[in-house]
Formats: sequence, C-alpha cells, structure tokens
Amino acid sequence: MPPSAQDIMLIGGIPALISYQMPRAVYRGVFVGLSAEVDFFANTVAGLEPQGEAALRSFLKLCQREQRSPLQVSDEGRKNYLLEEIYEQMAEPARRCGIDLYAVVREQVTAFQPGGEGGSAGAILLSL
Repeated sequence: MPPSAQDIMLIGGIPALISYQMPRAVYRGVFVGLSAEVDFFANTVAGLEPQGEAALRSFLKLCQREQRSPLQVSDEGRKNYLLEEIYEQMAEPARRCGIDLYAVVREQVTAFQPGGEGGSAGAILLSL
C-alpha cells in the first residue's frame, strides 16, 4: 500500500517525506530541512532506506567538500535551522505513537557519522 501524504522516514536523523509516484510506480523520498533538494527513489518501501542513506551520505560529502552547511536556515529571521522547527512539529505526533523522536534522532545521527557504531541505526517510517 502506498504511503500517505503524511509518511515520514527518518534516515540519519533527517526526515524525508515519502510519496508514491503513480506514473513511474516508484516510491520517492525527499529530505526536508536541508540546504538543497535531496531525493531518492526505490521500487519498494524497504528499498527506500539504503537509497536514502546513499543519497544523504553523498550530499553530506558534497557539502563537506564545498565547506557549506547541509542544513537550511529558518526563514523566520531567527538564527536557527529549519530542521529544528520540523522536529518540534514531529515530536508530539511521534510521542503519541510511542516514539521518543529526539532519542531516535540522536541514535541515528551518532550511528550515521563516520566512525559511527556500525553505519546505520536503522531508518524508521512514521505515519503522522
């Protein structure tokens, strides 16, 4: 069954909106809160995780080479990142699903970094 418009997959601590692309019959993920559009595709929901990890790692390496931040700054004039606002919006719905969003994000970010605990903490799919 295709994900709903509210399905979000957390990969490396970064949320990605998941949708089903009818004409191509593929699932598409688009990371949110990054300084550029980073998307990935897979034929199955299970295939999204490795494709998303590869796309995110590639983007982070590019940002490192170009010495720029991978995170998008908030439009509200405050000196914070859009990702922080996204986490605030996701925290309560995730809690209602029995998920401590910030604990999951910390675990994923730690595991996702070079030298992290075995590569990946595993993506999670949230239907919010």
